[in-house]
Amino acid sequence: MTWVIAVTNQKGGVGKTTSVINLSAAFAKRHGLRVLLLDMDPQGHLGLSLGVRPTGTAETIAAALMGLRDLREVTHETQVDGLRVVPSNEDLAAVEEQLSRQPGREAVLRSVLSRGVHDYDVVLIDTPPSLGVLTFNAIYAADYLLVPIQPRLYSIEGLRRLYKILELMRSRLGRRIEILGHFLTMVDNRYKITHEVREDLRTRLGEGLLRSEIPSSVRVEEGHFYRSPVVMYAPETPVASAYLELASEILQRLMSSMSSQGITSTLKSGEGGQITF
Repeated sequence: MTWVIAVTNQKGGVGKTTSVINLSAAFAKRHGLRVLLLDMDPQGHLGLSLGVRPTGTAETIAAALMGLRDLREVTHETQVDGLRVVPSNEDLAAVEEQLSRQPGREAVLRSVLSRGVHDYDVVLIDTPPSLGVLTFNAIYAADYLLVPIQPRLYSIEGLRRLYKILELMRSRLGRRIEILGHFLTMVDNRYKITHEVREDLRTRLGEGLLRSEIPSSVRVEEGHFYRSPVVMYAPETPVASAYLELASEILQRLMSSMSSQGITSTLKSGEGGQITF
């Protein structure tokens, strides 16, 4: 069985790429899982942060989405045993424009994955901070969503937009995606707003807000600079420990095989089972 998980939030700067990198390294290094990363963001930071720099479009996810390459042909090894990555670059933005005119455009990535991920235990998809075709593809292809949230004043706005996408997929496309959990990133407990946002989210989401939180740390940026996940670059630091704890908590939820109804029943929901903000 392969778990396909999209890490997404329509607000930028919440730590999506950093979380994808470090969760995947924790899955592979600590738990011995075979992990594939997909970069659906034209900025291409996911591959670069792991030392993978594609020389052209033919080595990126863009080629697979366009049907020019098989997924295996654009998959790259990383320095982490058991962890591979399909990178992107700025050419993916042009592919998004082409896909927007294509029938069935929201299901292209799902079709690509159906032919190339059976060798992996977990597939993690990094998404752009936008509501375009690339984000739709990432969410539509996923079995589960993970939602990073920075404890700041406007964090909830990104959640509102995400839930609108999920409702659109359910009502128009008949595809129900399960939210595995939300988690706090860049947490700094010196600020009052951190505690207020945490309490607000706990009230709204209940068990939908994971216990594990990622503290703010300069070690994360250092890891990006040295092309290494922080769980490997600085394994004894609080931020590395937090990602290891988060990975374990996520795996516990996955292994419990919760149904969509089982998870949503623990959330504060409004009409139609959607979380109300």
